[in-house]
Amino acid sequence: MFNQKISVLMVNYNHESHLPLTIESVLSQSYQNIQFIIVDDGSTDRSQTIIKDYTKKDPRIEYYFLEKNRHICHATNFGFRKVTGEYLARIDSDDLWYPDKLQKQMEFMQKNPNCSVCFSWTDLIDENGNDLNDSERDLYNLFNGRHPSCQEHWLEFFFIHGNCLSHPSVLMKTEIQKEIGDFNPAYRQAHDFDYWIRIAKKYPIFVIEENLTIMRRFLFSSTLNTSSTTESDTTRYLNEYLLIRNHFFENMDTELFVRTFHSYFRNPHAATPEELLCEQAFLLCDCKYGGKQNPILGIMKLGELLACPKTAEVLEASYHFTPISYYALSNQHIFCDSFVQTALLNTKHHTDKIQTLTEELQQCESHLKKLQEQVTYLSSSLNTITNSTSWKITAPLRHALNKLRKNF
Repeated sequence: MFNQKISVLMVNYNHESHLPLTIESVLSQSYQNIQFIIVDDGSTDRSQTIIKDYTKKDPRIEYYFLEKNRHICHATNFGFRKVTGEYLARIDSDDLWYPDKLQKQMEFMQKNPNCSVCFSWTDLIDENGNDLNDSERDLYNLFNGRHPSCQEHWLEFFFIHGNCLSHPSVLMKTEIQKEIGDFNPAYRQAHDFDYWIRIAKKYPIFVIEENLTIMRRFLFSSTLNTSSTTESDTTRYLNEYLLIRNHFFENMDTELFVRTFHSYFRNPHAATPEELLCEQAFLLCDCKYGGKQNPILGIMKLGELLACPKTAEVLEASYHFTPISYYALSNQHIFCDSFVQTALLNTKHHTDKIQTLTEELQQCESHLKKLQEQVTYLSSSLNTITNSTSWKITAPLRHALNKLRKNF
C-alpha cells in the first residue's frame, strides 16, 4: 500500500467567499498524508483570519503570508520552495476537489509507472456555484476530451488548439517540478499553459477520464481571478498565447519536433537545421489569435531568415519563398486585436443593416411618390369631370336615379 506524502499548494488572494469550501475540499480528501501549503498573496479581505482559524484545526496546514501582492506566479514559485512531499498537487483558492481526487490519482499513477504527471476531467461552476457544464458546453468539452499520453500528441494539440488541461486537477512527482522549474512571471493568464508545454517537451501527460475537480469560472467578476472573462483579462490571455507560441520550439528535441509536426511540413524532406527553422517559421504563420489565423509570429521569423544569406537561400531553393513572397504576407492586417475586430464586425453589421433599411426607405419613398402622382392625376381628372357642362346637365338625372335606388 502506497502512502507517499503529497504536497498540496494553494495560492490565495482576496477570495474570502470561496476560501472555506476550497480548504474543506482539500482537508476532507480520503488520501490523508498531505502537506497543505497555503500562500496568501497579500490579501486585504478576511482571508488571513479564515486561514489562521483552519491552521488551529489541522496541523497539516502551513500558512505563509506575503506582505506585497505580486500575483500568482510569484506566490506559486514561493510555495514551490516549501514543498517536502514526493508528489505535488495544485489548487487555486476558488476551485474544489471531490473527496477521492488524490486517492484515485495516486492509484492511477501506481498502476502506470510511466506516469509522472497526471490530470483529470473537471466540472465547471460560476462564481456563485451554479453549474456551467451545459451553458459552457464548448469549454466543458475542451477540458474533458480524450487524449493519448504521448508527447507528440500534446505538443501538437497545444500548438494548434491551445490549453485543454484543468489546472486544479494536476498531480505530478515533485522531481518533475524541480526539473521544469518555476512558473514564468511574464504570464499572468496563461502561466499554467506555458508550464504544461514545458512538461510535454520532456514527459508524457496522462489524463484520468473522470471528473475529480470543480473549476470555477468568473463570468461577471472583475480582476481578482485569472479565470475571469473581463476584456482586459481576455486580451491579456490572447496576447500571452502569442508570446508562448513565439517560444514554442525552444528547448525542444529535434527528433521530437519532426515526429510531432512532420505532417504539417511544406517540404516533407526537410532535415537540415536551416530547413527545420523554415518549417518552424511556416508553422508560426498558421498560428491562431482569438480563433482567427494571424501570421505575425511567422512573418517575424521569416524576416529573420531572409536576412541571413544561408537560410534565405534555403527558403528560395526548397520552398520557392522569396522577398516578394514575404511582401505578400506582410501586407495583411497582422497587428490585430480580437475586441477591435469584433467591434469592427459589429459596426459593419450595423452599417449593412442601415444600408439595407435606407434602400428600403428609398423604395418606399419612390412608391409613395408614384402614388401621390396618381392621386394628383385622379384629382385633376375628377375636377375636370365635375366642372364639365355634361356633368352639370346630367345632375338632375343622377339625382333622380339616386332616389330610385333608395326607394328600391
